[in-house]
Amino acid sequence: MSLNSPMARCRPSSLLLGIVLGATLSLGVYAEALAQRANAHANGPAVRTTHTRASEPATAARRPARQTARVQRVAQSRPAASDSRRVSATGPRFTPSRFTPSRSAPSRSAPSRATRAASARSSANIARGVALAREAARPQTPFAAASTAVPLLLPVADGHTEIAAAGLRRPVTGGVDGLPQPLAPSDAARLVRIFDLQARGESVAAAQEADRLDDRRLMSHVLADRWLRTPQSAPAAAVLAWLAEFPDHPDAGALYALLRRRMPHGAPPAPEAVPDLLAMAAAIAPEDQAPDAPPIARNAALERVVRAKARDGDVSGALLAIAGARGLAPGAAALLQGDVALILFQSGRDQDALTMAQGAARGAEGHGGPAFVAGLAAFAAGQPEAAIPYFEITARAELAPPSLRAAGAYWTARASVRARRPGQHIAWLLQAAQEPRTFYGLLARRALGLAPGFAWEGEVAGEAETNALAETAGGWRALSLLQIGQRDRAEAELRRLWAIGAGNPALGRAMLVVASTANMPALASQLAQVVQGSDGRPRDFARFPVPRLEPLGGFRVDPSLIYALARQESNFDPGAVSGAGARGLMQVMPATAAYILGDPSLRGRSGHQRLHDPAFSLEVGQRYLHHLNSLDSVDGDLIRMLAAYNAGPGNVARWMPPGRHQNDPLLFIESIPAGETRAFVQRVLAYSWIYASRLGLPSPSLDQLAAGQFPRFAGPADVERMLMRQQRLAMH
Repeated sequence: MSLNSPMARCRPSSLLLGIVLGATLSLGVYAEALAQRANAHANGPAVRTTHTRASEPATAARRPARQTARVQRVAQSRPAASDSRRVSATGPRFTPSRFTPSRSAPSRSAPSRATRAASARSSANIARGVALAREAARPQTPFAAASTAVPLLLPVADGHTEIAAAGLRRPVTGGVDGLPQPLAPSDAARLVRIFDLQARGESVAAAQEADRLDDRRLMSHVLADRWLRTPQSAPAAAVLAWLAEFPDHPDAGALYALLRRRMPHGAPPAPEAVPDLLAMAAAIAPEDQAPDAPPIARNAALERVVRAKARDGDVSGALLAIAGARGLAPGAAALLQGDVALILFQSGRDQDALTMAQGAARGAEGHGGPAFVAGLAAFAAGQPEAAIPYFEITARAELAPPSLRAAGAYWTARASVRARRPGQHIAWLLQAAQEPRTFYGLLARRALGLAPGFAWEGEVAGEAETNALAETAGGWRALSLLQIGQRDRAEAELRRLWAIGAGNPALGRAMLVVASTANMPALASQLAQVVQGSDGRPRDFARFPVPRLEPLGGFRVDPSLIYALARQESNFDPGAVSGAGARGLMQVMPATAAYILGDPSLRGRSGHQRLHDPAFSLEVGQRYLHHLNSLDSVDGDLIRMLAAYNAGPGNVARWMPPGRHQNDPLLFIESIPAGETRAFVQRVLAYSWIYASRLGLPSPSLDQLAAGQFPRFAGPADVERMLMRQQRLAMH
């Protein structure tokens, strides 16, 4: 052994620890190899289903509908990130490629394939154990030493808890507990080797393995993966034939771009892009969807002109533009007048806003928006008695979404107390509490002392439903891809299947269970919203997942807030990229990350990719939150901090003058002039309270807001106390 090798530089104790750790892993690998050999003799190619405990649900809700930053998936033309970087509901795991046996000359004893694989895995595991021991021997940074002492406990499906801390990773052995596994064991093992070889650039060896496949129904994915990883191995004629046969394949766009580089002048027309119908259907959360009603014809160009004039202070010009518009329906005109009234309210002209909104409320009967503005303006002007009827109109508005009706009911209760009519406020709080997934519904439940009331119990699809999914061509491919560890490709197949069978409720339920069980949070959350829209049953276990998250060095921010931000910003998608260029779980701009960390390399392409590492993205997000907390314009105020996270601290300082609604945090939130930022603040706060409920953590910001106080940002010491309290409760 070289004296300069990494092994030689380990201390003896670290080396011994590494060998022990590696040997421990290797024992499991050899047992697994023997089990695989036994299964290969006992099982045929028929679809089989495991019946162990289902893994914890791991889902997320919709991607944020932001005007300047719609989240998109990183192009699949680049090699997919390894499973060790994917956010996992069951913890980090090795990719199959790390345990694929290397080619070697045949020996006289001719050991079995499983034994050779186990031997290779054993060596890899010992090296891995040494690496882990060396890593453990390194001195920790002060942040890491302070924050890893108290890990976060995550709920699991059977009601127990487990520690969400980095540890020894388990190898992927193929398949997901509780789901059908359509591939025969021999083909499954061969496909794992094929994708591993292609990931290493060994396309010739991969092609030789592919020739030995008995079932070739995944060859479209095999070829696409091979050609995108090693473009030189992609004959133009073969790519042309592939595109002709699979024009709606998830990789069709990337392969067409490859073909254009190979044939700049003779390439055929590009295949028609297939929209993500599921993401479109789930773009609006159920509580934000207005009831079905004949739509009011709107004029987008006119709306932009009217709002611009109102923001510039030209209210008369805005009203003249509305009055002069030809063919504008009375209801549309009233809603536009309500927009002008809202801008007046947000600029501090409460009495003018009240006058404008009163007329708009009469013309927009049933919609609730203008009436809500009238109530806010009257309340801010010190006229709670005058505000009550307008808030009541909002609470009863038949065409308003549930979130707005809950807001109207909560503000009716507030105005009743302020107007010294306390006998009415309990009934209105109870009405608001009927929407527990909304900002004001959660506030109402806390004010009444009610439990949050979420549906955390998962659901299991019946055998008929899962079999029906496996019998569809797309479902078979998705389940087979899951069996061999190709989760991203499986998700793409399920999304394509949804576009075909969107009207089939049984298919949707089966897909929801598969997505939840197989750690596809974005897909599962979108399915949960769409399926809830069809049968009315909330599926909070799928909408609000608990994937295993841990920043580098541990949590220094309330974990509930971190989960809420990741859920809102990226839908727990490490590969998310916004239209503005924000990246990763926490959707941080590369320039912001470079400034916060003092690392100019993060502005470059290689630095961009670092932001897609979940732990790194979470750490950057934490540091950015602490940076915002230190600004004079924020000064520990959680509302201003979230507004600054969304819109930038400069905008918040300009929008919100120091004396504006300093004694009323709810009026302060409603006065935020940017609608996207206002909705962001309310949604992230609500999500943080929902995650606090699921994680068994306190929600001090909910207590503070319900008591009429501005919520404060929890510092590292507060976070440590939260986690220690969580562990004490878990032990009892």
